[in-house]
Amino acid sequence: MSENSVLLGFEIGTGKPVYIPMHHLAVFGMTQLSGKTTTLEALISRANYRAIAFIVKRGETGFTNYKLIPPYYKPRADWQFVEGLVNVALGEKVKYEPGMRYGIIKVCKGRTNLREIQQAARQMASKTKSRFMQSVYEKLAEYLDLVIPELEKWTFSDKLELHEGVNVMDLSEMPMEIQHLVISSTIEYAFRNLDHVIVIIPEAWETLPQGKMTAVKWVAQQFIRKGAAIGNYLWLDSQDIGGIDKTPLRQCDIWLMGRMKEAHEVERVIKQLLGAKIKREEIQTLPLGHFYAVFGNKVKKVYVLPSGVPEEIGVKVAKGELSPEYVRDHFLKPRLEEVDTDLVYKEKWEEEKRKREELEKRVKEIERINKGLSERIEELEKINKSLAEKANKRLEKYKKDHELVENLRNILSRLVSPIGIETKVTQRAEVPSEVKVVTEQPTLTVEIRRKPLTLSSDDLVGRVAIIYADGFFDEQEKTVSQVQKEMIRRGWSKDPRLANALNQLCLWGYLRKRRTDRWLYKAVILSTEAKSKGLLKIEEKLDSSV
Repeated sequence: MSENSVLLGFEIGTGKPVYIPMHHLAVFGMTQLSGKTTTLEALISRANYRAIAFIVKRGETGFTNYKLIPPYYKPRADWQFVEGLVNVALGEKVKYEPGMRYGIIKVCKGRTNLREIQQAARQMASKTKSRFMQSVYEKLAEYLDLVIPELEKWTFSDKLELHEGVNVMDLSEMPMEIQHLVISSTIEYAFRNLDHVIVIIPEAWETLPQGKMTAVKWVAQQFIRKGAAIGNYLWLDSQDIGGIDKTPLRQCDIWLMGRMKEAHEVERVIKQLLGAKIKREEIQTLPLGHFYAVFGNKVKKVYVLPSGVPEEIGVKVAKGELSPEYVRDHFLKPRLEEVDTDLVYKEKWEEEKRKREELEKRVKEIERINKGLSERIEELEKINKSLAEKANKRLEKYKKDHELVENLRNILSRLVSPIGIETKVTQRAEVPSEVKVVTEQPTLTVEIRRKPLTLSSDDLVGRVAIIYADGFFDEQEKTVSQVQKEMIRRGWSKDPRLANALNQLCLWGYLRKRRTDRWLYKAVILSTEAKSKGLLKIEEKLDSSV
């Protein structure tokens, strides 16, 4: 064991301690089933390094002992950064957009922030004589419109102050483009100003994707190539290997591979095990906290010792004398319950709890009203039945009286006709064969106030609203893929946030979704009805093509 090494855990079977050197690291495994975050926290705590991590998904915590710090962002205007940002906004490579890279390089010269770049793009679009480049600059200005308004909604810190141990920035409420800006700025600051710092990149398959530049990728490549010399390391956290760019992975000398199920990912894991003969089933059934560790020229199957757990307990788990679930239930869960409420977002949890309780109260109130209505309906049905019986009895009596009157009239007619008295028989009233008593039942009217939809081609929700207004969702359920094809057919770019926009219309009560092997969407209120109720608003800037 060298001074620059840290205890990872204990070898499965023998219980021998396994130490790894401090270096760039990548950890892979299924979320919640492999123990990736617990592994990272344990290594940081034993290495006595400062670390920066990011929360990018709602409800995600993972770390049990950390300090929440404000998001750090410093405006940038280099063309590589802007190209990566546009890549994320488009969901595709800029190089596939003719002339776009040249346009980005042109507008970035001499600029200091994204707003200046957007203004420059619009100025160049108005001045250029080339219709082609005018289109490029106009598109670039529109792409930046996806990012700049969102960026201006948030408050960022212009200082990055790190505490000992794990420091976390919560970016879960921000869109992906803004998350990438913050992560990129943080990595660049650490690269230029800090030493002996670990930067943990979450969801590396999304932040550092294969074959596509992002705002994070450029600075991450610089950090991972030059940071180790001053003790700065990049640690990648990902559910799989296949989607990550190979440039940063090539710099990682430590690979920790946990439980995987998908066949192609299992094959990728096996290829990284330096020729060790490992069965696929072993990768697919790795217990919680068990990893294949590849470092230097070694391959070890290890139980990673969580932070704060006695070493003798870790040895017993490695030897099979205790289960990893025992450690989780007796050491990790109690720690989560006792942790400072500021660190587990208790306020957010209580807000969600309050909303849930309000919904439960509303449901109970509706159930109470429904029960009262059911009882009232039963009572009215009894009254209706009683009235119908009385009416039918009166009808029978009326028929008998009518027959008696007819008989008397016939007798009188025969008596007076022989002496020349003319008789007049008045027109008979028709007798109904049956009397029906119908009572109206009270109905409960629940008015659903929907947020009016704005039809606009300038934002994703507005574009989805346009195809909704055209009746696209009225007849049949649609998949996300079908909606995406329809939007491309109308000339709109592919957008990875389409599912979020569809879910927004579900929340507003216009669509409903159903799960089969994939999500299906259909109109709750037909587009014609929405139009008649005035729920569709057309934005003044709506394209003529809509």
